Amino acid sequence: MHDPGPIPKALVRHKPLVGSYSLLNQYLNCPHAAFHKHIAKTYPYVETEAVKEGNDIHLAMENRLRIKQPLPPKYAQWEPFAAPFDAYGDSGSNAVAVELKVGIDKHGKPCEFFAQNVWFRGKIDATIIRNGTAYLVDWKSGGSRYEDPFELEIGAVLLQAKFNAIKIVGQYAWLAENRLGQLYDLSDTNKTFAKMKHLMEEIERDRARDWFEKRKSGLCGWCNCTHCENHFVARPK
Repeated sequence: MHDPGPIPKALVRHKPLVGSYSLLNQYLNCPHAAFHKHIAKTYPYVETEAVKEGNDIHLAMENRLRIKQPLPPKYAQWEPFAAPFDAYGDSGSNAVAVELKVGIDKHGKPCEFFAQNVWFRGKIDATIIRNGTAYLVDWKSGGSRYEDPFELEIGAVLLQAKFNAIKIVGQYAWLAENRLGQLYDLSDTNKTFAKMKHLMEEIERDRARDWFEKRKSGLCGWCNCTHCENHFVARPK
């Protein structure tokens, strides 16, 4: 992809920063790529085949849980992941929320997803709230080789802010492998919020000095930052 050239730094520096799991995860992998993808938004969004498949899966699971629409035949094998949600209602102390959008301010208090004071936002694939306890699941269409609970932990912070849940557990559903991942206790939301805040402060620091580290990894060959010296074209056959 053609490098569009330098970014107006003053514009980027003063634009309000809203956090997300995608931003933090990319920043941990490579701050430079995080800047171009999530802050400057240098490159236009491209829906690859893998991304489209993931979106189709999420929509199918959303329709199955929200309006009880049967899963399409090619996804029918995942009905056992959806069926347990049918035992819970959609109001009161027993509630199911699907594709739940949650925003929080810099103090961790709930706010509207697109509020002026939103500091961090995220979407939770599916969750059950029952008498102060929350269970959340994240649908994954890829492989589980590098399972990391950080995305679930962030989801727990958002859930705690919105529902004031005391006990929160969650797991990934690795659909391609037709199995659920490890069940994590996500109740220590204070610890996770502190980690989120620390990373957001690092990003703000990097923005203030107009410098984001270029961190070399095995992902460089798939990165849009073709101007970076760590980018390489050769890919495994």
